[in-house]
Amino acid sequence: MKKLIFLLILFYSLSAIAQKKDNRIVIGTADTVYSNILKEKRIVYVHVPTGDKDQRYPVLYILDGDEHFQSAVAIDEQMSGVIPPMIVVGITNTDRERDMTPTHVKADKLVNEGEARRSGGDDSFMSFIEKELMPYVDSHYPTTSYRVISGHSLGGLAVINAFFNHPNLFKGYIAIDPSIWWDGQRWIKKYETELPKYDFKNKSLFVAIANNIPPGMDTVLVLKDTTDIAPVTQAVLPFVHRLREVKPAGLHWASKFYPNERHGTVELSAEYDGLISLFDFYHFNTRQFIGHPGIDQDSVLAAHYKLISERMGYKVEPSESTVNDMGYSCMAQHRMDIAYKLFIRNTQNHPTSSNAFDSLGDYYSDAGDKKNAIAAYTKSLSLQETEDTRRKLNDLKK
Repeated sequence: MKKLIFLLILFYSLSAIAQKKDNRIVIGTADTVYSNILKEKRIVYVHVPTGDKDQRYPVLYILDGDEHFQSAVAIDEQMSGVIPPMIVVGITNTDRERDMTPTHVKADKLVNEGEARRSGGDDSFMSFIEKELMPYVDSHYPTTSYRVISGHSLGGLAVINAFFNHPNLFKGYIAIDPSIWWDGQRWIKKYETELPKYDFKNKSLFVAIANNIPPGMDTVLVLKDTTDIAPVTQAVLPFVHRLREVKPAGLHWASKFYPNERHGTVELSAEYDGLISLFDFYHFNTRQFIGHPGIDQDSVLAAHYKLISERMGYKVEPSESTVNDMGYSCMAQHRMDIAYKLFIRNTQNHPTSSNAFDSLGDYYSDAGDKKNAIAAYTKSLSLQETEDTRRKLNDLKK
């Protein structure tokens, strides 16, 4: 039932964010970027949240975008407010084994001849992302400097490579059952040894671990196995253990084991959990004021978003709907002084929002300030004509 409910949420989330155009459901655009580094065209899927025209957003880069773009969009839209609304960029594949592997290897029982021959191109792929894709996205869409990368399996391997070798590209990393068994684990063992040398200040990492353990085995037995019966688990568990042991400087990180998910099914749940983990500082809980009517809600709100701004690296303002709801709540409690601060804050943060000025008009009307109520409603109608605001203005003028 839980999985069914989640799938229903996913379906309705996609429906809710869709834009109707010529009877088609649209959740983003497919852009083509030519890469001089890779000598090929790359198709990327891009979704931009619906918000104020001047609003800018952090960017979530999704590897294997062919498969995971839509679900990432749905999760971000459904959880907006708990996590920040984000631009989602899904990078589709041309040569997955080439782009997502950090070293060139010889064929063995885990890598066939064709895969081995093409392997080891991840540094070029990351150069494409840094020098060609990111400048394209930043110049065409309303981005901020906060970027997250997410990948599953070989995509998770590429995420871990970016984590160690491209520290300036991203603030957050989601590695879902990453294939760090690559190259006989020699590659990852090197970085596990060097972990104490790194400073991961203001970086976040989430590692998801699927249950790839064969029946009759546990985590102890699978780590002792020499047949590579569960190579992902045999590499990821020691990596997570090493993270716990070292406690890397400045790193905010978490891991989660999914007992009921396999390597091929874990991506959806892990993407959700990863985003929640990376942005566990973001959500503003308005329920904290229940039973505490004397708290200055505007001051608490300002302090919380100051913290968010410090973590994100740029000024972040609360959403219009959050502040609006808090303002009406204060009015209901007859905290008119705090309500005034909140409604004024919204008009300052969202000067082109007709709804913000309509709410300010409601405040003035409730406070008995007819002159300022008329001015606020008039301003609201100059931004967008609505029947309800027009009615309230006409009633005041009578």
